[in-house]
Amino acid sequence: MALYQVSSRYELTNGGRTASRKTPESTSYFQYVSKQGDTFEKIAAKLFNDGKRYWEIADINPQVQWPDAIPEGTLLRVPR
Repeated sequence: MALYQVSSRYELTNGGRTASRKTPESTSYFQYVSKQGDTFEKIAAKLFNDGKRYWEIADINPQVQWPDAIPEGTLLRVPR
């Protein structure tokens, strides 16, 4: 029987019942201040020309619990 190692950008906490994002330690980033109506997808579309890359921004901003309701003026990290 083969064993497979699963790699994920999420980690299980609270007895394996809740998933939370792991922040990569070696990510190079710049800072971005959110504007009214910003979401990770809109920011990725604006900065990367690809909204599907929203998860790259989400991964290094675990403090943002609701990525579709980012308060205006929130300081975010954006990977280079």
